[in-house]
Amino acid sequence: MSRSVAVIGGGLCGLTAAIRLAQTGIKVELFEAAPKAGGRTRSFIDKTTGELCDNGPHLLIGAYEATQRLLNDCDATANVTWQPSLKLSLWDEQRNHFRLQPNAYMPFAMALLVAVKALPDHDWRSAAAMLRLARQLDQNDQINTSVAELFTIAAIPANLRRDMLEPICLGVMNEDISTASAATFKRVIKESFASKTSARLGWFNAPLDKALITPLLEKAEQLGVTIRTGYRVRSVQEQAGGIVEVNGKPFAAAILALPAYAAATLLGIDNCFQTRAITNVHLWFRDHCGLPEPLIGGIGTTGEWFFDVSQAFQQTPSLRHLCAVISADENRISDEALVAQISHEIGLISGVDLAPVHHRIIREKRATVLVRNYQPMFTASSRIIDACEAPTPGQLPATIEFAVLRGEKAASEVCKLLT
Repeated sequence: MSRSVAVIGGGLCGLTAAIRLAQTGIKVELFEAAPKAGGRTRSFIDKTTGELCDNGPHLLIGAYEATQRLLNDCDATANVTWQPSLKLSLWDEQRNHFRLQPNAYMPFAMALLVAVKALPDHDWRSAAAMLRLARQLDQNDQINTSVAELFTIAAIPANLRRDMLEPICLGVMNEDISTASAATFKRVIKESFASKTSARLGWFNAPLDKALITPLLEKAEQLGVTIRTGYRVRSVQEQAGGIVEVNGKPFAAAILALPAYAAATLLGIDNCFQTRAITNVHLWFRDHCGLPEPLIGGIGTTGEWFFDVSQAFQQTPSLRHLCAVISADENRISDEALVAQISHEIGLISGVDLAPVHHRIIREKRATVLVRNYQPMFTASSRIIDACEAPTPGQLPATIEFAVLRGEKAASEVCKLLT
């Protein structure tokens, strides 16, 4: 027991923590309440098409270094398709298709400014605004400063907000600029646009069950991790003598790798954690040529991001699978109206006016915990390690990279505790 650690939560954070602990020789037991591991990155079988589908598409950026290390350690790097350099395809009804694509052969900082200036309806004033924003990245703001206030300080023009910065904020932080944390947004911008390599986009070329979760589970099992799915943890209590009891079973330490609101319920404490929804509208079309790119950002559309899932998975099925993602979704329209609206927007973007033969709407009501000034759940001396999704200003928002980093940090803390 003295070297046995419990990991509570079988999402990406929990799996990462379990793998990193087991790599040091520590015995690990992972508990997941759901029938299978994966958390938000799990997949399901669509009964109508028989297709293995993700709840929603997940985009990666080159700055996700911890995620890339984990994928490499689990022999899963081939499961991600990376752009050679950043190409962000965009669309709106007035300008049709356009893209933010810095020249790959120029120094990246200069190439980004030139690319911003070259966007339709933009000029050197937009490039100058990017420089003003860059000067703000190392400034210390008040902890509650919002992204909107940051834009005011940097005098960001409306067109640059609309076409680039607001979509980034909404897509990465799942929150409107009026309340999103400036400190976290600045970290996202600073890390994402640090270089040509960090700015490029990547996507999984198979469903997440196959591309991400299965390789992690296989690695964990190879390292001797005991994985218990369908197992609900109802009590976690720290006892005298350096023992943590999980459902009455003793461990040397325990890692809570849950969304913070779930941890609050488990621990019987107040739930002060704010969340936002994400809606994924999956559509299947017959005889559809698909989108011009695997990913297109919509400006002024109901869907913020439009994914050609079939293209991303390098498939040519009889039914073309497209998916629109609506971040921080607060729409109150019916499913029928939503499908009609998204289908209309896809028709405009693709130039193919077809009705879907099948649809599936996945509404993740508490998809992400928002960045707020949350207080720690435990004291620094506790043997219960908090790896919950509860980002604070200056940390990354609730992303794949943040989950991996939380898992690695928790594993490191446990290793120090047990030495």
